[in-house]
Amino acid sequence: MSQKIKNILFDLGGVIINLNKQEALNRFTAIGFPNIEDYLGEFRQEGIFLEYEEGKISPEGFYKEFRKLCGNDNIAAEDIDNGWLGFLAGIPPYKFELLKELRKKYKVYLLSNTNPSVIKWASSEAFSPEGLPIQAYFDKCYLSFEIGHAKPDREIFDFILADSGMIPSETLFLDDGKANIEIGKEIGFETCLVDQTEDLRKVFTDRDLL
Repeated sequence: MSQKIKNILFDLGGVIINLNKQEALNRFTAIGFPNIEDYLGEFRQEGIFLEYEEGKISPEGFYKEFRKLCGNDNIAAEDIDNGWLGFLAGIPPYKFELLKELRKKYKVYLLSNTNPSVIKWASSEAFSPEGLPIQAYFDKCYLSFEIGHAKPDREIFDFILADSGMIPSETLFLDDGKANIEIGKEIGFETCLVDQTEDLRKVFTDRDLL
């Protein structure tokens, strides 16, 4: 594999960032959102939450609809953003070094189902111990809300392939969602279904990519 791989394509949540869905559920429940379990999934959201991640609704529009569903016009935008950030359970420090090491040999891309609330944090100095934003660790970040589609929709993959020029057979795609990996295989990527508890360094050493 090492001889043909030229690109590494990472998912964000569950691959780079450890996730804690229950904390997000707790935070949204605490500020009054009803039946939040119906909207938040492990790999893809529903309703206004999916619309937000697909860029079909602006942050202001999302806050407005969120408040309407809660029946409370006084919920602060910061508290809603904080609910989203409840998903994020930290990044093992070695992953920052791994990304820098991989970029010496490969093009390294990010493909994430995410939204402006999360990316506002990720684009700040709070993202890494070095005070660098997420964009500093990838050649390019592909974000669902900017593209207008979310994984596992084929359109988001078609977009990144056209934009980057990467060839699927020369690309290793890492994701923690089975449906995302399945579409990746159909497209022709080399794939790796990741569990957030595993050491990603082993993924690459086992494939002779480090």
